[in-house]
This record gives sequence, C-alpha cells and structure tokens, in this order.
Amino acid sequence: MVAFQKIFVFYSETLFHFTCSYLKNTGEAEEIVQDVFLRIWEKRAEIDLEKSFKSFLYTMTVNKVLNHLKHQVVRQKYEKYLNNFNHDFSESPEAQVHYKELGERIEGLMNKLPEQQRNIFSLSRQEGLSNSEISEKLGLSIRTVENQIYRAGKFLKEQLKGEYLFALLLLAHLL
Repeated sequence: MVAFQKIFVFYSETLFHFTCSYLKNTGEAEEIVQDVFLRIWEKRAEIDLEKSFKSFLYTMTVNKVLNHLKHQVVRQKYEKYLNNFNHDFSESPEAQVHYKELGERIEGLMNKLPEQQRNIFSLSRQEGLSNSEISEKLGLSIRTVENQIYRAGKFLKEQLKGEYLFALLLLAHLL
C-alpha cells in the first residue's frame, strides 16, 4: 500500500497534465487518472516488473484517453441523431403510441431485473453517472458495475429483439 501511494504521488500530477493536454477538461482528466490508478491497483499482481512501469502507465493512460475521445464522438453523433429522430418522431401519432407502449414495456422489463442490477443500470442510463461514480456511490468495484450494466443491457436486448434500435433510443431518452 505504501509503495502504491508513492507511485501515485510521483506520477499522478504528471499524468493529470498529460491527460488534460488531450481532453482540455480537468474533471474528465481527473477521472481518467483515477481510473488508471484504480486499474493498476486491481492488476498489481499482474504487473511485469521486468518491463518499464512508466511505459505501462502511459500506455494505459493513452488507451483510456483514446477510448474516452471515441466515446465522446459516438455520443455526439448519437445525440445529433436523437435530436433529428425526436423531431421526426414527435409528428406521428402512431409513433407516439408505439413509443409510449415500448416505454411501458421497458419499464416492466426493468422491474424484472435484480434490484442491484436495476439500480446500477438506472444510475448509468437515467442519471448519466460514469462507472467509477456508480462504483464510489454504491461501494462496489468498477468491474461489478460494468458487469451489472452489461447484464442488464443484454437482458433488455434479448427481450426487445427487433425493437432494439428503437428501444436504445428510448432508453437513452426516457429512462
């Protein structure tokens, strides 16, 4: 634990500035640096001491930054699509009825999820919390949060089958 604290103190500020240079957002940079160190703590037994720790650390950070940037691009495209979809969608009474029915169906399916899984999924999709925020809020590991979100999404996808794209839009917008 002491060694980990020393590593954190030694590298965290440099990694933070490195991450900020890409993201231009201190909150997101702090979250990524925290995620990197959390991942290091979780994988500490698997770290190869024969290889450069600094290279390992920066590689992990770069990968997290790139994943974050890719996710932002996807989210922006999705939001643009959703805005266009909502405009077109709001004009059709039939679509509004289908939208309402699907919303009720999703709500029923959500109630079938185990309580913890439902809470985690709701925090992620309704409140827009990150996995690390959910982990901290509920006192669970990030891996548990990720698994529960994955399982809830898989269950809903299987139950909604052909209506999956439409349901995704609804989940992102209504829930």
